Amino acid sequence: MNTVVIGANGFVGGYLVKELESAGHKVTAVDIPEVNLLDREGLEAFMEKAKPDYVVNLAAISSVGASWKDPVSTIQVNVVGTLNLLDAIVKHAPHAKTLLIGSAEEYAQTAEMNVALSESSEREASSPYGISKIAQENFAELYRKKYGIQIVCTRSFNHTGVGQRTTFALPSFVKQIADIEKGGQPGTIKVGNLSAWRDFSDVRDVVHVYRMLLENKTEYDVYNVGSGIAHKVGDLLNTIIGFASVKIEAIQDPEKMRPVDIPYQCCDNARIVQLGYWNGTKIEDTLKWMFEHEVGTENRN
Repeated sequence: MNTVVIGANGFVGGYLVKELESAGHKVTAVDIPEVNLLDREGLEAFMEKAKPDYVVNLAAISSVGASWKDPVSTIQVNVVGTLNLLDAIVKHAPHAKTLLIGSAEEYAQTAEMNVALSESSEREASSPYGISKIAQENFAELYRKKYGIQIVCTRSFNHTGVGQRTTFALPSFVKQIADIEKGGQPGTIKVGNLSAWRDFSDVRDVVHVYRMLLENKTEYDVYNVGSGIAHKVGDLLNTIIGFASVKIEAIQDPEKMRPVDIPYQCCDNARIVQLGYWNGTKIEDTLKWMFEHEVGTENRN
């Protein structure tokens, strides 16, 4: 199985490459500058040479916050870049199965608590990032119909783990608290909105689903990928604080607040659960792994 992973140097990329290689895939892992989705000519030359059986596109501006700061680049990379990739696949690897990574940010905001979002839920994004992922998915549907190529899209909910950038909430909490813990004195950390409820997953569970979606026959074009459990961000912060042996105080930083924030978001993951693809690592275990890695005690025992 010859598999191309584009955007392999990002947070998820390393975990996905390891997951694929452990299952016998021959992986070609590429990123800028080797392959740039905005370089049509270079991308087509690469795809013509690679002739993959599977393609996974992880290359994206994947932060909601970053998308607000530069919406134009977000559309260029996430939409135009995906179109360039699909064109290259149509020309040089039409039999390949392609996995495009979308986001729960595609879904409409809801005031309802305890309601999980299914693949049939309304999509009405509230950020440039979410809009870009809706456009990506719409173009995927168009290319399926026009060219008959195999494209599976995910709507992936929040996932985290060791190595995620601190521009995201949970790794930011972990890094700040771990730094204070290593100093051995009480301290203060800066946080954003703690009242939001989010579905957080372990990145290792997520890449397992991605591999399963590639390797197996897919009944649907779109699959939610998430844990099916929503947690209050403030509760997860308290969990991380509980790992520390020193007193930690959290102060809200206006710079960390989003222009628009969704109050509650939870994944209906019935499709991947019914297929047996979901491993279900507890987020508390993931956070402990991240914290122990950051303070250097991961392999202590």
